[in-house]
Amino acid sequence: MALKIETGSLRGKSFSPVDDKRTRYTTGQLRMSIMNMFDFSSAVIIDFFGGSGSFSFEAISNGAKRSYIVDISKKAVSTIIKNAKTIGIDDRISIFNTDYSRAMEKFSSESITADVIFADPPFNMGFCSEFLLHMDSNPGILNDNGFILLEKSDKEEINCINNCFFLEQKRNYGDIELLIYIKKKQA
Repeated sequence: MALKIETGSLRGKSFSPVDDKRTRYTTGQLRMSIMNMFDFSSAVIIDFFGGSGSFSFEAISNGAKRSYIVDISKKAVSTIIKNAKTIGIDDRISIFNTDYSRAMEKFSSESITADVIFADPPFNMGFCSEFLLHMDSNPGILNDNGFILLEKSDKEEINCINNCFFLEQKRNYGDIELLIYIKKKQA
């Protein structure tokens, strides 16, 4: 089964899913909805739990200038590399084959920042709360006026207090929730 870019200048281009049944991809409907909600023109993206790269590809198709894609799976990373070459955007992505928390620390230490942070962790495994706690420890990787898009199961509870970000919106897409966090203004 091939996946397709749903919107933007690369609309209709096909790419491959990760050949691993544990990998779940962001649906075309959700990607279209996100692209309609936000302006990605010239944005820098950090895409955690990157999978096949679908979110980053969609964002680049809609004007994002660069995406840093993080995934711990070697299969996912090789799929992203292959897909980016097939689509012709391999010069606009950087791939990190590591754990998301290590990647955050690396981005912090190297002053890599993003306008949009997208995270689509494995569902119902507690990663959402952990991810937000790590973001709270590394708030500088998100530019002021930037936002975090967190895709999660509607059944997964988030059990953490976040000092640097606040939940602006929650949107439901069937059994998927999209949480939109904004960086708190520093006093």
